[in-house]
Amino acid sequence: MKKDTLMVVSGGMDSVTMLCEYASRIAMAVTYDYGSNHNAREIECARFQCAKLGIPLMVIPLKFIGEHFASSLLLSLIHISEPTRR
Repeated sequence: MKKDTLMVVSGGMDSVTMLCEYASRIAMAVTYDYGSNHNAREIECARFQCAKLGIPLMVIPLKFIGEHFASSLLLSLIHISEPTRR
């Protein structure tokens, strides 16, 4: 099958599910570094999943967003804890 798809991957469950479902068609994936509280973890997950599937990932820097927009997503007040295993 021809790889004719560019996919935006956040690193979350929904985009990773689509990444796996359409891996045979995906030529490249992109994710955005916009400076949110949990953005580093999202990028890490996107990078891991893409590498596992052999899909190149481009991280597009958008940190300027925090200079122009106010959002609780961009404030460093909330700590995102590490996941726990049961």
